[in-house]
Amino acid sequence: MSTLLAFPAGWVPQAHTVIAYTAFATALFVGWLSGLWKELCINSLARWPIEWFPSVSATIGDHAPPRAPFQILIALCATPRFLLLLVQWLAHRYPPARLADASTRLAPTSNGASSALKDAGLRSRAATSRIEREDESILKAAGENPKEEINYGALVDIELLVGVVRTFCCGGWVYITSRDHHDLHDLFMILYLLLTVPWMFLSTQNCVNKSVRSKRRIPFFGFLAMVPPVIWFYYQHSVLRTPGAYTYYSMFEWSLVLWDVAFDALAVLELGHLQIAIIDTSSSAGIDTPIANGTSNFYIAKSAAAPLKEDRDTDWTSELARPSPQWRSALAFASDVYWAICFWTIFTSLGLQLFYWSIWKLALAGSELALLSNLSGFLFSYRSSYRFNTSKNGLLANRICSIVFGMGFYIFPWPAARLVGISIGTWTGWAALFGNWARLKGSEEMIAEVLGLGLAISLLLKYANHSTNPLWAISHPASGGWNKTGLVLAALSLIEYHLRSIDLHPAPPLPSFREKKDLPSSSPAYTKRQRRLVTVGLGALIHLTQTFVTDAGTILSWTWTGYPIKGPTLHPFTGVVITVASLGVLHQHKRLQPMFTILGALGAIMLYRYPDWLGFAGGLLLIFYLQAIFPTYIRVASVFKPGQTFGYALLTTILLDVVSVVTAAYAFVPMGWVFRERTDLVLGFCMAATVAGWLITRDIKLPEGPAIPLRSQRRVKFTKRYTIISSVVLSIISIGYSCSKLPTKVPIPYYPDHKIFSGGIWTVHFGLDKEGRDSQWRMMQLIKEMQVDVLGLLESDLHRFVYGNRDLTRVIAEELGYYVDLGPGPNKHTWGAALLSKYPILNSTHHLLPSPHGELAPAIHATLDIHGQKVNVMVSHNGQEEDLLDRELQTTEIARLLRETEDTPTVFLGYLVTRPGDLRPWPYQILMEDGKMWDIEIEDRWRWCEYIAFRGLWRIAYSRVHESDISDTELQVGKFMLPKPGHPVHYESNKELYWHIGESDVPEPWHMPSMFRGNGTRGHRYVVWEGPLYYLPPDRSGLQNYGKGWAIDP
Repeated sequence: MSTLLAFPAGWVPQAHTVIAYTAFATALFVGWLSGLWKELCINSLARWPIEWFPSVSATIGDHAPPRAPFQILIALCATPRFLLLLVQWLAHRYPPARLADASTRLAPTSNGASSALKDAGLRSRAATSRIEREDESILKAAGENPKEEINYGALVDIELLVGVVRTFCCGGWVYITSRDHHDLHDLFMILYLLLTVPWMFLSTQNCVNKSVRSKRRIPFFGFLAMVPPVIWFYYQHSVLRTPGAYTYYSMFEWSLVLWDVAFDALAVLELGHLQIAIIDTSSSAGIDTPIANGTSNFYIAKSAAAPLKEDRDTDWTSELARPSPQWRSALAFASDVYWAICFWTIFTSLGLQLFYWSIWKLALAGSELALLSNLSGFLFSYRSSYRFNTSKNGLLANRICSIVFGMGFYIFPWPAARLVGISIGTWTGWAALFGNWARLKGSEEMIAEVLGLGLAISLLLKYANHSTNPLWAISHPASGGWNKTGLVLAALSLIEYHLRSIDLHPAPPLPSFREKKDLPSSSPAYTKRQRRLVTVGLGALIHLTQTFVTDAGTILSWTWTGYPIKGPTLHPFTGVVITVASLGVLHQHKRLQPMFTILGALGAIMLYRYPDWLGFAGGLLLIFYLQAIFPTYIRVASVFKPGQTFGYALLTTILLDVVSVVTAAYAFVPMGWVFRERTDLVLGFCMAATVAGWLITRDIKLPEGPAIPLRSQRRVKFTKRYTIISSVVLSIISIGYSCSKLPTKVPIPYYPDHKIFSGGIWTVHFGLDKEGRDSQWRMMQLIKEMQVDVLGLLESDLHRFVYGNRDLTRVIAEELGYYVDLGPGPNKHTWGAALLSKYPILNSTHHLLPSPHGELAPAIHATLDIHGQKVNVMVSHNGQEEDLLDRELQTTEIARLLRETEDTPTVFLGYLVTRPGDLRPWPYQILMEDGKMWDIEIEDRWRWCEYIAFRGLWRIAYSRVHESDISDTELQVGKFMLPKPGHPVHYESNKELYWHIGESDVPEPWHMPSMFRGNGTRGHRYVVWEGPLYYLPPDRSGLQNYGKGWAIDP
């Protein structure tokens, strides 16, 4: 007899766990991806958004798209499921002996079976009983309780029976869906849950190893702890008929699934002494001996004709090569820098693309799971994956995939396709970086400064392209993208990398990684504590870099306080930020790092606590510190086990990314109130973790200087020289370009000679259209054609990683000419409000309106100089419909601010969430009565969120323009006329206030563009009415014919 195939029994629960979790996760993901999320949340009492998370039954059975892949995967899960029942029964029925005598008698032979059981035969109950009695006598002689040590007996067989029946019940509720036969589905599910309790109890009690028994109790008790809330919320749903209760029932139901699968996953801890083998009984040879105890042994019979190959771990850079000419080394350096630019482009586009669905659904959408594409570092825990990803072909393949998927997928018009591509690009991009880092084990030749230089150059690219990276997959030529140019340069970079001489690659590293759990003998020694602190510190460092160093305008938005200007402005101080980032790359001296660390910590405190110049100076210190510490951190981190270090570091980054978003999006995330407005905790933790990781590793000696080969020293030398030159050149270009962007002309109103101006309000949905593209250029085109002089933009604060760290006002302000007030910054935890004005902004103040429960509401109260007269403008974004008290308090505060300047002409441009005419506590009456304002058009009953109100001005026109697919809300525009001196504005009645007149009866400067009548253009058209509404001031205004024949005088 000979063994054909053998593998560890521990693979069975691992396969069961992976397939089971994949099945349920796939059903949930496909349900979201196919647009069925709202339908899955519907139940007999309520629907979306009151119910916002689907139940297990609805997800896996109600609709075909998620049901089909789920049932296929569950069918695949059946084989490991029944094998799991068998091997666990064997492990409990015939556990490994622990005493010396018993171990001798039960020791496995070469084929994996105990000699005693081989003699007796597994099918012989009498022989088995004889062995049990003999072993009991041995244990009694040793003074141990045999019943406590060996769980032979009926309980193990009952455990197997319960497991089999429970598995068939699982098939019942999985394949008989709630829509097929509701009662049968529920019956099988109830039986399954009831049988799960004895299954977990018996599996735990029959476990021989006390340590494993304790571990299996954790998911057992976790499962039991979920049962009461499941029953309670189901009672609320079915008996008390409480809308929204089913969502919480569903979440606890999903937790039962997680605990259930996790319990069976721990069976792997009991199966280390077992292997599954397929034996050829027809072979005349004796049983060979491939099988041995342990979970890592795999054996497959070799063909007799197949020659054996030696397993060599020779590094691919070990070949001696002639030194390359200097021009060739410079070309290799440029290629590596451009690859770094591509990596940062792909990495920073991931959050922006995945957030597309969250924006349009205003809730967790499932696309957040794309963040897991950052976890390719865990691949390096496996030997075969480690070898491939550190090989030359693996490094090249990862670079190619990263660029093709992460940048090349811009050609697809579907956001889902781009998200998949960017996710793959991010996964392979990190794998390419980790491959080099893992090979070099802290060598000075790692030259991580190139990555920092690429980041600094990407800052300049974004600055030159109005804060949008032109190589992002969300960009395309119509939105200012340079995608084709970027891909051509990327192709040339990849060709250069493929043809690169061996001496231009890092030299052979320290002795190769041999075993997953063993460090190379010459690697610096370290402790688990050091590894853990460095891992968390690296994750925190990446998050800080992602937050503050991926756009040069981010720290400016943190410190901006409005007009009059008291701090730095975008031009030219963005150039200063880029210069500091590029110079930080050059300062890698260990002796200077303690000082940099102190300055970095001080800078973080200054940036968070202080506005204007002091906060900006703190931001510069923080950016310099992050750029300076990044290369050293990477070198230190690469010393440790690559799989654990890089995997858990990026997992830390993901968690920090999520928490940082929840600080503002807490109203849309379950339990989000825990982190409401706690940017201080996130920033403080990141700085503490980064500093702690650096402090703990100062004693680790990294290979450099004489410790690395001569060719490595040569490569380090020329790379540092090129880095210095590039940083200096980049600094000069950045300062020069930012100075050239200083405005040389003042903004000009659309009607500079007439005392007429227009005001608009637009909720722009974070600058992403329905195709998931950057919408700034399309917004600018509509605003230009509608001739808007004063504009309020809402949902405009984009300086977070999920928005791509962008400035939504750049294209509009710089292409059309506007003064800009960015409003409260990202450290104020709002969705943002911005004011753009063709007229000088004399003064502006930022307000955070009262928000005890829901999202924070920003407001800008500004005074403009319009044709020599002071006019106040209020831009605000009130809370959502669900938070009634918030909106009442917020509108009350707005009304108070407006009432304080009752004698000043004022325009309100805001977001209220109310119907026209609603009485208090709805915002409409509070704003109009308490704020002493007039609604721009009382007969426009189709409004819900956006409103324009005014006082002290003659309103002469009003229109609503369809947003096409730019946003989910239209652009509203009103046109106003300044009163004659000594003629205060007063309407005697609503009839006089809202009297409409035809376009042909008003002077030409009063007109709004005619291009949006009828079908309009590019999807933009006048809505509600066929065109704008026009209003004629009363005779006493003296302005009824103002502008007729384009006359300037009244």
